[in-house]
Amino acid sequence: MHFPVLSKQYSTIKKYAVNTGLYLTASVVSSLIGIVVNPLLAMNLSPTDYAITSYYTSLATFVTPIIGFFLIDYYLREYYKVDKQDREQIKGVIFKLLIIIQLISTAICLLGVSIYVKASHSSFELFPYALFSVGSLYFQLPYQLKIAEYRIAGNGRGFAIYSIVWSIVNTVLQLLFVVILHFGAAGKLGGTFLYSILSFCWCVYPNRQYLTTKIELVRLKEIGLYCYPLVLAATLSFFTNGYDKILLERQGEVELLGIYAVGCQIAGYISVFSSSIKSTFQPDMFKAIANKSIKKVIVTVLVVVLGVSFFVLLFYLFCPFIIRILTAGRYMESTAFARIVCLSAVTSTIYYQISQFTYGIGLSKIVLYNKVVCTIMNIALMYFLVSKYSAIGAAWGLVIGWLFFSGGNIVFLWIYRKKIFNENESSKNT
Repeated sequence: MHFPVLSKQYSTIKKYAVNTGLYLTASVVSSLIGIVVNPLLAMNLSPTDYAITSYYTSLATFVTPIIGFFLIDYYLREYYKVDKQDREQIKGVIFKLLIIIQLISTAICLLGVSIYVKASHSSFELFPYALFSVGSLYFQLPYQLKIAEYRIAGNGRGFAIYSIVWSIVNTVLQLLFVVILHFGAAGKLGGTFLYSILSFCWCVYPNRQYLTTKIELVRLKEIGLYCYPLVLAATLSFFTNGYDKILLERQGEVELLGIYAVGCQIAGYISVFSSSIKSTFQPDMFKAIANKSIKKVIVTVLVVVLGVSFFVLLFYLFCPFIIRILTAGRYMESTAFARIVCLSAVTSTIYYQISQFTYGIGLSKIVLYNKVVCTIMNIALMYFLVSKYSAIGAAWGLVIGWLFFSGGNIVFLWIYRKKIFNENESSKNT
């Protein structure tokens, strides 16, 4: 007996399972590469090198949304709303904006970071760290668009191959500059910078025809109105993932900052898995929102949060062993920091899913309102925790801060619930 419905569901489930497995495989392989080489890097990087790297990476966190401008998110959002011809046109617009307009934004951001470092009398030199950290963000944009296209198409195999190959390139360059040439923090950031340039050239050349795409003023205005609240809101994320390092640097404890940075870096391996899970289900979230299926939205959120929580639990249990292996036993003091910081992967995922739903239904301004209000609270919290408990306080600030933002977003959704329900009713009637 043949059941077409069951057969179709089985094929759909199988496709999701295979693609999810490939996405996770890419993440696992990339992580394993990092695990293998991390002891070599740890033996060749001093606490000061780690402090410098984390300091400039934190500053880059502030300008990341400005450089990316959520253009790829806009492309994902529009993909399911238009036909194939319009998709190509939108891709051309986004590609051209990423390459040309965002280059100007990157130059402005680099100037801003340079002014801040000089004005704040930082303990660290400006060049070449600022160039490497900020410049890498721009050159990675075409690569991120290519990865997004693989996810949209459900091409897990292409995603895995692309991710793993470029992960290897990045790792090889860092080994060259840090382990062989002993360039320290400059080598760590410089390796990523060169890898970004290579991936930029690789992704741009096959898509160079999109650089001639005509950008209509109406489309540009639509993109701007959709993205600017998200950009403003995301820049405020600096105060939940970056401000901690700035505060510790101001205390002048460079070595403690370096040890803390190692703990954050090791805990950051969780983000490889969490990002993979979130990326896997991101198209499903937008599709569920476009179909007005609240049930599928809730299921997607639960699957993502529980999946991330599973990996966090494993990391927490085996954290001392992991750090001993990854740092060749050199930075065991960072274990306490890593165990606390890894919990932020869960709290940040909760916020990410709630905010994704919020701007997915077209209420991107709520994301901005929430960020402004909760950032003020979070700055006060982080300043208090760091001044009173130093690096341990900074670690807990990363965890608690995301809960502030999650709760605030839910409150704003409740306040605007009538608008959400009215829009749903209007779409149903039409």
